[in-house]
Amino acid sequence: MTRPTILRGALVVLAVAGLAACSPKLPDGVDDTVLAQSIGRQIGSASTCVVIADAANGRMVWRGGGYITCARNLPTCDGVVTTAEKLLQDNLGKPARFFSCESGTAPGATVGWAIGPVPTGEGKPARNLTYVAVMEGDRALPGLEIKDRVEQAFKKAGF
Repeated sequence: MTRPTILRGALVVLAVAGLAACSPKLPDGVDDTVLAQSIGRQIGSASTCVVIADAANGRMVWRGGGYITCARNLPTCDGVVTTAEKLLQDNLGKPARFFSCESGTAPGATVGWAIGPVPTGEGKPARNLTYVAVMEGDRALPGLEIKDRVEQAFKKAGF
């Protein structure tokens, strides 16, 4: 190998390590793979987005589901249209709530939202995390059902 090739390889490794160091991270004891699989089984579809942030500093610690749904402006059923991440930032540390309404994107399409603190399992340390879960479309679940299912997935993952 030539010196420039080794140098480029080293730079790539450093860049990847740097990105990993800055990337969101779930708390110790919470399995990312189990969380993604559990949410996929519980409420997963292309119309699902789940985001989790640290309520103390607002940093995103996990995102799952379809990127398009996470980035889309959707109605919050109270006259506001926003994204899942923006709604998460606006609700950090606030009490749980859940709601559903017509989304207006297509006939029969609804949007369901669940927002609240990530539950802490018995014997687990408090983690001060907040989540938003949303589904949109003609098969979207109501907000209360999303809450129940996503919180089951959190428990399976080790929260």
